Amino acid sequence: MRTVRLLEGRELECSEAELRAEGIGCEAFDVGQIASMVQRVLTARAWMEVEQVRRSAARLQDEVEIVREADEHCHLEDEVRLFSGGEALYDIRTRGEQWLRVFVGPGDLVVIPARRYHRFLVGQASELAYLQPFGNRPSLIQLYRVSDDATRAG
Repeated sequence: MRTVRLLEGRELECSEAELRAEGIGCEAFDVGQIASMVQRVLTARAWMEVEQVRRSAARLQDEVEIVREADEHCHLEDEVRLFSGGEALYDIRTRGEQWLRVFVGPGDLVVIPARRYHRFLVGQASELAYLQPFGNRPSLIQLYRVSDDATRAG
């Protein structure tokens, strides 16, 4: 998994320590062991629900959700995703209002802290598959931030 800080049009490498300082969790896992990783997350967080998600920019019915997630938003509960297929990226706001970019693919686990603004971007050709454990469906509702040139996905 590659992570960078977006600063004045440049990508500066970002360390795991910087991510941890922002409360962002990133971890690699063996895709063949995804079920045990999901169980570990559920147990650690006392959650009981898991959603299996498959999306493709080529499928019209998925396009709405892909576009919705590209707008800057947050949730009332941590967002946890375990990727099993495809590639995408997260842009995550730092506490100092900068962007961190996390490139995700199969075998990546990402945790976005509750109430942390972010956007999730899927490439046009990407077929994406992930599992999303959660504790409370209403806490995953997207709360949008007003977009302007600085916040709009580009």
